[in-house]
Amino acid sequence: MNPNRPRFIAHGAPVTRMLITGCMLSVFCGVAQAAPAGGVIEVEELADRLKAGADRGALIVLDMRTAEAYDAGHINGAVRLDAAEWKDESLSDDTGLSHTERWHARIGSAGVAGDQPVVIYDDGRMTEAARVWFIFQHFGVADVAVLNGGFPALKPLVDAGSISLSTIPTPPKPVVFRPSAAARGTIELVERERVRRFVEEHKAQVLDARTPAEYSGDDLRKNTRGGHLPSAINLPHKDLLDESGRLKTPGALVQIFESAGFQRGQPVITHCDGGGRASLAALAAERAGFGPVMNYYLSFGDWAADATCPVEKP
Repeated sequence: MNPNRPRFIAHGAPVTRMLITGCMLSVFCGVAQAAPAGGVIEVEELADRLKAGADRGALIVLDMRTAEAYDAGHINGAVRLDAAEWKDESLSDDTGLSHTERWHARIGSAGVAGDQPVVIYDDGRMTEAARVWFIFQHFGVADVAVLNGGFPALKPLVDAGSISLSTIPTPPKPVVFRPSAAARGTIELVERERVRRFVEEHKAQVLDARTPAEYSGDDLRKNTRGGHLPSAINLPHKDLLDESGRLKTPGALVQIFESAGFQRGQPVITHCDGGGRASLAALAAERAGFGPVMNYYLSFGDWAADATCPVEKP
């Protein structure tokens, strides 16, 4: 694991209510703490953080589920982001991640100024939360983590009264996002031509996080060509999750990566078909201490669309 990766630290002093300011769930903490190693926070840590009692810092909680799910109950003070919109805009030529100013404004519109801790959760798939986590860390949000297991993982703590849910929406309050160059994430965004060079020169390990059927070319999804990148190792993203839907422990992930054939100290490029699973795989690779890790965010959909990019089948 990366010893320089920031981490959330749990606190124990209870507080009876949370102060909601605009789109931010303000959770007071004695010292501003950083994100957990590998960008993952467990529900117990989140509960402790929500109960923390001091007078500095603000925790921003973002909910990536559907509007119906959010309205039925969400973490008190959480702001909903539309997962489909973030996916579509991040993959489009007109609005993709190369449009830096647009994404600075997009992140700011969610109420994220860049200097408060951010926790993101989804419906349990982990991929949509990981997508936004990757986007945030790419653009310089200093302190961002994915809730391990997503919303379903909250149930035991909600039942125990450790975490409060609400049906009252918290609208976003736009702020000016100010990225920090020093806070740029450790997962690098990589484009098609760089991936091609890495593959041709055998200078990186390629992690294909798609299903075996996609890897073999039997499942084309929306692509005109099927198969996989030369030398790519298929490690489906679901293999990275345990029976409860949580990202596996660093030790378990190490065994999975080593068994699949990945070697430490060599670059790892993750990809899927459209960014979400690739982002989760990148999160897992970093959590396991492999890399440096790069995310080919546009993924196989982008690669297959270029007829000059080679595609192989088993």
